[in-house]
Amino acid sequence: MTEKISYLPFHAINEFMLTDYRKEVIKNVLANLSRLTESLQREINSLVRKYASIQGFRNSSQAPLMLKVNGSVQVFEKNPQFVAAILNGWQQLNKELAIDIAQFLIGRSWKILPIEADRSKLPGFMTKWPEAESFELLISEFNAGHKSHTASDNDITLMIVWLSNRLPYEMVSESLFSQDQKNADELAE
Repeated sequence: MTEKISYLPFHAINEFMLTDYRKEVIKNVLANLSRLTESLQREINSLVRKYASIQGFRNSSQAPLMLKVNGSVQVFEKNPQFVAAILNGWQQLNKELAIDIAQFLIGRSWKILPIEADRSKLPGFMTKWPEAESFELLISEFNAGHKSHTASDNDITLMIVWLSNRLPYEMVSESLFSQDQKNADELAE
């Protein structure tokens, strides 16, 4: 019998992100929109235009960068579609880190979608997280195996969360985590 998988909407990630880091991620994506795929550029601009209220601009996507960033922070806190688009863009901007984190997670027997999969189409983040895999441990082990990497701890944990499509909401034993991954695989087929 397959157990039902629990999801949290994408904007639940705000409970796990520092305010300054959230703003840094948004700024990085909005400042580098031209480096993203055209479809993602259009999606992000459309979401900014629709949801970010920036005084003096009918079209918020035309505002200067810092006004756009400041106007987008509240959208990121409340809108799961915007979070998914921003994180999708952030992953595109950090391809090397994504590849390294994916290999790292697979090496630890985590089952993840292929890097090129569009995670923004998922219903949100799964809630089960292996209790033995704290962020501190994951960061330490990743850094030990990637000494030349310059990624911050925040970048490492965000990429782990995004690629695994999981938030450490419900800490579970290894056997329950393995069962949850099996259930997710069955749904993906």
